[in-house]
Amino acid sequence: MGSDVRHAVARATENMRRRAWDAREGLRRLSSRVTVEGEGNVLDLGKARLHGTRIEIHGNNNVIRFHPTCKLVNVSFRLLGDDLRVELGEKVKVSRWGEFLLMGRDAEIRLGHHTTVESARFIAHGGTALDVGPDCMFAYDVEVRTSDEHSILDAGSGERINPDGSVRIGEHVWFGARSVVLKGVSIGNDSVIATGSIVSRDVGAGVVAGGIPAKEIRDGVIWDRRRL
Repeated sequence: MGSDVRHAVARATENMRRRAWDAREGLRRLSSRVTVEGEGNVLDLGKARLHGTRIEIHGNNNVIRFHPTCKLVNVSFRLLGDDLRVELGEKVKVSRWGEFLLMGRDAEIRLGHHTTVESARFIAHGGTALDVGPDCMFAYDVEVRTSDEHSILDAGSGERINPDGSVRIGEHVWFGARSVVLKGVSIGNDSVIATGSIVSRDVGAGVVAGGIPAKEIRDGVIWDRRRL
C-alpha cells in the first residue's frame, strides 16, 4: 500500500509539473499563430517570449531562429519563397510591433544581439541580406528594405534600373522615429539617423545623418541609451 501511495503521489507531482510547464509555454506563446506550407522548413523558437506573434511560411527550406532570450510583441514573419532565413540574436526585443517580410529565393534578415525595436518593418527580397549589428536601437515606425519591390525600367532597352541591394548596418546604430533605409546602403558603427530621414546612400561611422536624402551633418559622435 505504501508503494502504491508513493507512485500515486509521484504521478500527481509529475502531472502538476507538466501543467505548470504548459502554462508557462502558453504565456510565452500568448495569442501567437504559426502557418507552415512546404518542405524542409525549420522553426527554432526556443523559449523566446512571443506575444501576438504571427509566423507564415510558404515555400521550402526556410529557417526562422530566435535566441531563447528574445521578447517579441505583435510581430509578423512572412517568408514567401525558398531558402529564406531570419535570425534574431540574444536579447533582441520588439516592444510594440514589427514586420519581417522575405520574398523570392535566398534572402536573409539578421538582428544582432541586444538590438531593440519599438516598431519597425524589415523587408528583404531574393538574393539580398539585411544585416543589423549588435546593440542597435530602432524607434517608432522605422523601415529598412533591400528592394523597391517594383521595377523601374529604361524606356529604350527595357533594362531594370533599380536593382535590389543588401543593407549592412553596423554596431550600436540609433534610428530615429519614421526613418527609412533604402536598398544597397551601409551604415557605420555608432551612428545616429535622425527622425524622418530617408537614407539612400552610405553613412559613415560615428556620425549624425539626417534629411531627405540623408546627409552627414556632424561627425565624431557616439551615443548612449541613457539620458545623461
